[in-house]
Amino acid sequence: MLIALYKMNKLNEMDYYYIHNYQGHLFSPYTFTAIWGKNQGMGREKSFSFDSEDEMHEKIHELFKNKLKHGYKLLYSYPQHSEYEEMVTDINNRLVS
Repeated sequence: MLIALYKMNKLNEMDYYYIHNYQGHLFSPYTFTAIWGKNQGMGREKSFSFDSEDEMHEKIHELFKNKLKHGYKLLYSYPQHSEYEEMVTDINNRLVS
């Protein structure tokens, strides 16, 4: 799963925010990583691990909604889970309307 968000800041520079599950975690099968910044190679990174898949989904939804509230827009996504696909489709429909 990969969700890529972006927004243009006051200096007309692009800020990005990625959520992906490409990296595993030694102690939990329910994990994802968020990466953000101005330059893809030099951004900040945080990994999240959970005891259950539901907790992980809840956190992804929370981050996604929070970023949209702060002006981020969907750049592209490769949802692996149908729940994420529905979330992204719902957001896209609201942006187009």
